[in-house]
Parts: sequence; C-alpha cells; structure tokens
Amino acid sequence: MRIVTIILLSSLALLGCHGKSAVEQNTALASTLKPVNPDQAIGHIEQYRLGMFTIGGWVNQKQGRHFQDVKPQHDQAAVVYLYRPDTKWNRQEIVATSLFLNSERIPSLLNNHYYWVELPAGNYRLSSSRPLGINHFQKPKYLDFTVEAGQSYFIKYDEENLSSKRTVSGPILLMPEKVGRNEIAYTELKSNSFNFVAEDQNSGKVRRSAQKIKAPHYDPAEDVQLTKPFKIWDPRTW
Repeated sequence: MRIVTIILLSSLALLGCHGKSAVEQNTALASTLKPVNPDQAIGHIEQYRLGMFTIGGWVNQKQGRHFQDVKPQHDQAAVVYLYRPDTKWNRQEIVATSLFLNSERIPSLLNNHYYWVELPAGNYRLSSSRPLGINHFQKPKYLDFTVEAGQSYFIKYDEENLSSKRTVSGPILLMPEKVGRNEIAYTELKSNSFNFVAEDQNSGKVRRSAQKIKAPHYDPAEDVQLTKPFKIWDPRTW
C-alpha cells in the first residue's frame, strides 16, 4: 500500500511540473515580426528589394522632443532605443539609410534622432541598406541581438566609426547602457515608434501588425535648453 501511495504522489508531482511548464510556455509573448535565424546570413531577398526611401538631415531638419525614458506597454516586453548623434557628417546626408527589423521596414535614423521599439524577449536582426531611389541592392550590414523581458537596450547608428567598417554590423552598434544613455540624451524624437508585441496587455486582444506610437506634437518654445551655463557679465574681462 505504501508503494502504491509513493507512486501516486510521484505521478501527481510530475503532472504538476508538466502543467507548470505548459503554463510558462503559454505566457510567452508573441511578436508581430517574422522570426529570424541568427545562424543564417542575409539572403538575396533581403539584399535586392524595392521600397521607399527617406530624405536625410540635409533637407529634413525636423525637430523633436529631447530624449525621455519610456515605459513599455507590456510588463514583459523589452525596450530598444535606436539613435543617431548630431555630427557634421550626419547633417550633410541627402538620403538616409533604410533600416529593417527582422526584414520589416522601420524608420530611418536622421541626424540627432532617436526612437524606440517594444519587443518580446527573443532574437532579432537589425539590418541597414542605403538605397538608390527605390532600389536596394547594397549588401546589408546587420546586427543580431537578443533581448530579455523588462530590459532596456541602446543601438547606435554611426557611419563615422572607422573601427567597425569591415565588421558584419558595420555602422550598427549595440552600446553599453551607460554609454548609450549618455549619448542619446542629446538626441530628439523625430519619428514614430513601434510596439511589436502581439498581445495588448490591457484588453488581451492579439494584433497582427505592429502598433504605431505617434510622436507627440513638438513645440520648440516648450523645450528651451541652455547649451552653456548662464554667467553674469564681468566688466573686468574687457
């Protein structure tokens, strides 16, 4: 009788563990993006494509709100900030490089520009391709990265980084959080951001495409920042 009881309790324990793992799998967030295989290199479909292009900072001198931390709309999502600092090189760009996240087009990064994407935990590939008109034929540079639930990440686009020119990721750099926060603080929100989490945490509804998060209306008069500390004029400096 004792042996039967032990077997019964063991079976119940195993069943409980199995049920727990099934619940954990069911609670994993889904993404509206297509999955990517980090072991597979960029293919011809990603290299040769037709698509719209974005005017660079030489013409598009749009302004936006300076950087602010955002709270993800889903507690288990990660926030990835993408940014491009202000430099003379970036200000003179005529056509901006196109960016693709798991082969889906996302906003190009202009001079002094940032935005963010909200992602479920998992593996992702961010690739870049500079178009000629609507034609993309340049071999893309790409960065494979992994995000964890509830974490923040900072990805920098930097064409002036000579040390990375020959690397697979090229100008796309995953920055340490401390460095990324210091650099992104001076950039401005000049485009929409996107939520690629399929599930709406509040309603429970599942979306098939990304949720566009529109950038708030920007009034330069409400965003005055001193670039130098204010000093009282001293006549002795004549």
